Amino acid sequence: MSLPSQPVKFFFELTFFLLVLLVPGILWGCLKNFFPAKRKSIKGQIVLITGAARGLGREIAFRFAELGAKTVCVDVDGRGNDDTARAIRETGGAAASYECDVTKTENIKTLHERVRNDVGPVDVLINNAGIVWGHLYVDPAKDQFIVDQMNVNLMAQIWMNREILPSMLERNSGHIVAISSLSSMAGVSGFSTYTITKWGTSGMMECLHNELKEFNSAVKTTNVLPYFVETNPKFSAKLHLRIPELSKTAAARDIVNGILEEKRQFSVPGYMFTLIALMRCLPDSVQTLINNIFYVRLVPDATDQLILNKYCKNRNTERK
Repeated sequence: MSLPSQPVKFFFELTFFLLVLLVPGILWGCLKNFFPAKRKSIKGQIVLITGAARGLGREIAFRFAELGAKTVCVDVDGRGNDDTARAIRETGGAAASYECDVTKTENIKTLHERVRNDVGPVDVLINNAGIVWGHLYVDPAKDQFIVDQMNVNLMAQIWMNREILPSMLERNSGHIVAISSLSSMAGVSGFSTYTITKWGTSGMMECLHNELKEFNSAVKTTNVLPYFVETNPKFSAKLHLRIPELSKTAAARDIVNGILEEKRQFSVPGYMFTLIALMRCLPDSVQTLINNIFYVRLVPDATDQLILNKYCKNRNTERK
């Protein structure tokens, strides 16, 4: 094993960290959990939310509007997006609607220009748009679906951030939010492409957080890792879960609270982040036992079942 660079300096830095910084840091982190966190005011700020036509995106838009934010609703579904903005305005909130396919960079550039001219510079960008669906890894019919899911769930976030972040850096103010998933901490059978996009999202947000430190920037980042949220009845019918899906209302409430508290990364529910992190430190055999208790399974459709029957060594693969 080779020595680290500047070994003497490394030894003293490590000793100082362990004795002076680590233990107090852990204690302070634990103590903060017993006190309510201060929430920033969002009143009058411009909050852009992708995937706002329905589901979790719509609920998040409603909550920010209730807090006095100017919500900018963005979705490829123009009619559903207009409905969200209209519902917000009917309850006295401020909302604008923009139809946009966020997988296309030219569309994003046009969107950003229109928003700046019509409403103003974006203060909070919430990358929520995503395709939530699963498939068997070897399914030969899913080539185009894989491309589409990667583009919507991951690439669109990259393009949105790269377009809007420079304006935040110039103002030294802003907040970039990613709706990732607990799938970015633990892979589940049948969710390979979805999980790839969420691991990529979480990694991207950590890199972005560290780059902003290099800039000494006041721009904040938040990475949200929700459990399954009840937004699509068709997808819910494909899930077999020990712990039921979260309601849209409860998930949106916790997500907005975490954003306002400027948390860098958190799960919904909050306790799952710590539990999964601890579980991954255990032996693989123990992790398997835990996964069998707190199961997350994708119920196979007819096509999936044919593939299972073809490749599974035990031909009796029917799942209940």
